[in-house]
Amino acid sequence: MRLAKPPTSCKVPTPRDLARAIVNALGDDSRAMWLEPSHGSGVFLRAISELGVPKSRIIAVDLDRTCSPSDRFAQTFRGLDFLRWAEKTNLRFDRIVGNPPFLSIKSLPISLRQKAENVLDINEQPIGRGANVWYAFVLASLRVLKKGGSLAFVLPSASEFANYSVAIRDAIGETFGSVELFRCARPLFEDVQEGTVVAVARGYQKPPCLVRKRRFKTKESLLVGLSTSGKLNGHKCRARTPQALGSTTTLGSIAKIRLGGVTGDAGYFLMNERRRQELALPEEALTPIVSKAKHLRSHSIDRQVWADLKAAGERIWLFSPSPELAKAGKTKEYVALTPEAGGCNKEAYKVSIRAPWYCTPLPSPADAFLSGMSQGGPWLCINEMRKLNATNTLYVVSFETRTRELWYMWALAMFSSIAQKQIRRIGRRYADGLVKYEPGQLGEVRLPRLRVDEDYRSLYARAIRAFTTGDARTARELADSLQL
Repeated sequence: MRLAKPPTSCKVPTPRDLARAIVNALGDDSRAMWLEPSHGSGVFLRAISELGVPKSRIIAVDLDRTCSPSDRFAQTFRGLDFLRWAEKTNLRFDRIVGNPPFLSIKSLPISLRQKAENVLDINEQPIGRGANVWYAFVLASLRVLKKGGSLAFVLPSASEFANYSVAIRDAIGETFGSVELFRCARPLFEDVQEGTVVAVARGYQKPPCLVRKRRFKTKESLLVGLSTSGKLNGHKCRARTPQALGSTTTLGSIAKIRLGGVTGDAGYFLMNERRRQELALPEEALTPIVSKAKHLRSHSIDRQVWADLKAAGERIWLFSPSPELAKAGKTKEYVALTPEAGGCNKEAYKVSIRAPWYCTPLPSPADAFLSGMSQGGPWLCINEMRKLNATNTLYVVSFETRTRELWYMWALAMFSSIAQKQIRRIGRRYADGLVKYEPGQLGEVRLPRLRVDEDYRSLYARAIRAFTTGDARTARELADSLQL
């Protein structure tokens, strides 16, 4: 089968100073064999050569057939799929270094996708097309790494939390003697906003593992940090113990998590109280909503809290009139405005596909709200106000049970150690520290069952007060103390 050209979307050149720092962190010895599995323009090859490693001890593989001046520093093989090559080669390496492609396997051309999705995980099961190419590269690299060998890769932040890579994270204590993770608060690459991790692992198949995580404010400080790689102690990997699941249930089995209403033109549909009064729109033509993460301030939101947001000038109204109201008075005038006069952009996709265009579909019922973008982690704000809903900057939660006290119980269970460990794994981290959580993954989080007949409304209020003031430990201990 003829291989497709490599997707250009996954080509992100590694800065030369970063490549040099990573290679220097690994170090060399006189007999070490080096491998660069996706060398592209060869920035890592140049850094390895500058370390004094001769061409005879460096192998470079790349799918791209375009030659690079740095090819001369290694025994270079172009036009080869590394995943296929690693499966067939008899060569083994002491050092493997590089920046593997960051690209979903399902987006690959079929000639590349079939091999990538069938790469075997640590548990000897195919990783599937839901994984990422970088993960396939890491697994393939492990199969050609010598016992006692080391590797260093530039990886996306997903390496620390993605569901598809959980097997290798759980097995890390049985795989390497040490693992160091270096993260920077600012992007390491131009035009790439997602967080990036530099992973340095030593002593393959020589556990027990020591893990060290370090965070840096700037790229320059991270480069300095890499110069101390291997010189500081870390913490021991905790032994893996089977987790009993009989006393837990998934969040998705007790509630539905959906995106809030998508307006298609927020400037037209969302407004504060002052704007509503200027337009003389009747309240009946609008729906009360919360539209920002900062609107979620405590364990619950009721009419008084919403009224405080209204008084503060927040956008807490969604224009969503009935067809009857849209045909009369000031509501009719607002519906008839042209875009030039402040009216709606009816060509916007979400507006153009619904009828009538001025009615934004909203999830119902809205039992609780949560933000999908957070630095501290997701938590539930229980809805105590009739007809209150949310726009798509927030998620809306609808519980299966209509017993309100149980809503607070499950909300508290999200702070438990069991749930928080899972939540930390699924967040998609960005360089500015913000973390995004997807509804589907949140639904898979297992929550412990808590004791019945407790005043969970007041207990949850106490937990949220602690959590929102930076005391996550108190919230966690409170939830853990109530487990069955």
